[in-house]
Amino acid sequence: MSLYRQAGRRSGWLAAAVVVALLVGFGIGFAVARATAEEPTVEEAVARVQEEAGATADALELVAIHYETTEAAAGQQLQRAEESFDEVRPELQLLSPEETADAGRAIERLATLVDRSASAEQVERAAEEARAAVRRAAGLR
Repeated sequence: MSLYRQAGRRSGWLAAAVVVALLVGFGIGFAVARATAEEPTVEEAVARVQEEAGATADALELVAIHYETTEAAAGQQLQRAEESFDEVRPELQLLSPEETADAGRAIERLATLVDRSASAEQVERAAEEARAAVRRAAGLR
């Protein structure tokens, strides 16, 4: 009978067991953290949508300002406003479907005027109407 043991075999299994235990512990901790994470309240969700819609309304206001300088700059600003509106539109439709549709139509009218090189007064009026429509859809009177 031999009194010698091979030292390498046991430490490999021990290291593997420690790694597996750490991974399992991390997985359980992550799952518990996700399960107990607070969902935003309705008020918080509405406030977030209103903030995003406010940014869209501000972008629409800039269309008229840029239009007085160059139509190209106004077109770029309008594109940013349209993209911003497209991002917030699904949530706005949940809040106010009819007013969201009105806002979409107002933005389309503004885009048509910019594309047709309408007068600055027409673009300014349409930009204000689109801005107000987006704010109404978000409940930002």
